Amino acid sequence: MRKLLIILFFIKASTSIAQNEGPSVGTTLRTLSGKDLITGAIIDIEFSNSSTYTLLHFWSSRSDSSLKDLKQFVILANAYKQKATVFAFPYEVKQDIARTKELILTYKMNWPQLLQYRQGGLQGANVIDVLKVDEFPTYMLLNKQGTILVRSGSLADVEEVLKRKEQ
Repeated sequence: MRKLLIILFFIKASTSIAQNEGPSVGTTLRTLSGKDLITGAIIDIEFSNSSTYTLLHFWSSRSDSSLKDLKQFVILANAYKQKATVFAFPYEVKQDIARTKELILTYKMNWPQLLQYRQGGLQGANVIDVLKVDEFPTYMLLNKQGTILVRSGSLADVEEVLKRKEQ
């Protein structure tokens, strides 16, 4: 009986830890929304209105990894633009917004950039907080039902699923 209680406690503790890490593969999301940094338009992301997939890109101009991946991300987004509707979530403090806009124009990221205001530490941005994104870049690939197929810091993980789905 004691062994059973210890196992049940371990399962419960593992479940609690997983919930604190945010939605993972297999979780279905509802609509997301935000204000586009370039146009100022309020955008509601309806997964069922997307192409076959929705690709969410969480990045920051203060993240070396995000900056390093921008060129490759743009190549991937353009290569799969018929299959994946892209939405980006730049996570920025107010003084970095001009630089972020420059990066968007320089890399020709011609998809909505739903600004997430960073307010000290890793907090203060609605979508970032709800999805518990704490590493940049983070990529999420979702199907038309809003189910997360990939949640990763690696573009290779996203591309692997997109390629596999093509065949």
